[in-house]
Amino acid sequence: MNRKLLLQSSVRSMFRNKLRTLFMSIGVMIGVATLIAGQSLGNGAGQQVTKRVNKVFSPGTIYLVSQTLAYGDIEAIEQQMDQVVASAPRYGGAESEISYQATNRQAAVFGHTEKGELVWNRGVTEGRYINRRDLAKTARVALIGHRLAELLFGVDGDPIDKEILIGSVPFRVVGILESAGIDPHGEDRDEDIFIPITTAMRRLSNTEYIGVAKLVIDNHDLVDDDADQITAIMREQHNIAAGEDDDFAIYTSKFVGRMIARANRILNVYMVAAAAVVLLVAAIVIASIMLVVVRERIAEIGLRKALGATEKNIGFQFLAEVVAVTLVSGVLGIGLGMAAAKLVSMQFAVPVMLTTNSVVLALAAAVIVGIVAGIAPARRAARLDPVEALR
Repeated sequence: MNRKLLLQSSVRSMFRNKLRTLFMSIGVMIGVATLIAGQSLGNGAGQQVTKRVNKVFSPGTIYLVSQTLAYGDIEAIEQQMDQVVASAPRYGGAESEISYQATNRQAAVFGHTEKGELVWNRGVTEGRYINRRDLAKTARVALIGHRLAELLFGVDGDPIDKEILIGSVPFRVVGILESAGIDPHGEDRDEDIFIPITTAMRRLSNTEYIGVAKLVIDNHDLVDDDADQITAIMREQHNIAAGEDDDFAIYTSKFVGRMIARANRILNVYMVAAAAVVLLVAAIVIASIMLVVVRERIAEIGLRKALGATEKNIGFQFLAEVVAVTLVSGVLGIGLGMAAAKLVSMQFAVPVMLTTNSVVLALAAAVIVGIVAGIAPARRAARLDPVEALR
């Protein structure tokens, strides 16, 4: 028999039994939609996180974190390592109550130096940045995020030269920080406050320890080797004996890049696994329905065989019917998945990024489900005895 005619017959059968086709399609549609929505949102979120993290962990940067990190440690590193082209400590990050007249907010307060604008990749859009004079005088000046400025002063308010309270200490606003958006931890960095690090350490906390420093290395490719050298210097600075654990942590731009890549891979694996479970259930349901269909169409199968149809023809027809249903379901599932991803994107401001590989994978999965689910029914139909079938 002509395979083109068999395919046409399969399509007619699919539309003739709409309810049965719907039950066969639902599982595949949900599985493919899960795969498409998960990968689209995962790719978009991964790209968004990578972009934001790269702004802080730009190539050739090293983070040094310690509860006992002091200015002397940074100076020792700069003296012994010519490859360190810039460095800037940062202090704090704890939330404090911020007040302006009758308005109160909670915001994270960070202490920065005059190099913070360059090293930490965040300057100001209005006013000025912290300068050396502010550091020398432990000045009570502040830079505030634009979102916090709107909350305290209103959308049209001008916060420059206005006085706010951080806790109970008055500060004069001298600048509006560049937008940074939501960080990977879900915190809105546009509600941050930057003040001179000396002011933060002496007037707010009365401590001699910095907490965090960021260093920029001239050769991006050697950043991991430079991190090992910094480790040796820090152990000497802190008098850590051989065999004792470090009292500090070092993170490089390459290390963070590897972490992000690994997290993206794990997320994709979980989404594919979830879709695979749904598609497996769909394959079982489809196979069960088609086995019932074979019993219902015994007379038709017997007649076709009596008219000259071979086992291969019969098997191909039933397999084609199943694959046609799953392929169409896969296409509909792609549309459903994109619609779901768009809804989530609108709700949580996560970008959607659909790749060609995702579409190909989804369609391939739909076809594979059809083949796997259709093999058993197709073989049973093909092996029916025409004499017994016609009785």
